[in-house]
Amino acid sequence: MSEEPSSFPKEPRVTPEQESPKGIPRVPATPRDVIHILIGAFILVLCFGVALTGALTRVWWVLAAAGFVAIIVIFDIYLAIRRQRRLGLGPKSRG
Repeated sequence: MSEEPSSFPKEPRVTPEQESPKGIPRVPATPRDVIHILIGAFILVLCFGVALTGALTRVWWVLAAAGFVAIIVIFDIYLAIRRQRRLGLGPKSRG
């Protein structure tokens, strides 16, 4: 069996501007924002399924409830993205 060519780096390079003075990696997003976006996307998929089921069975209040929850989730995702943008684009490598 052949080994990997030596031109491929083993790990991605970490430049000094990507770490804090304590050695903690800097990220442009907070974990809270990421969780809001990921769980919100999952809930949107569920809302779509519930709304489709409500429409096909002609249970209009279920369709309306799923639409209402979807609007709230979309607004929450919008706020999370807005908080991320306010943080900036994060550290940039000049290497």
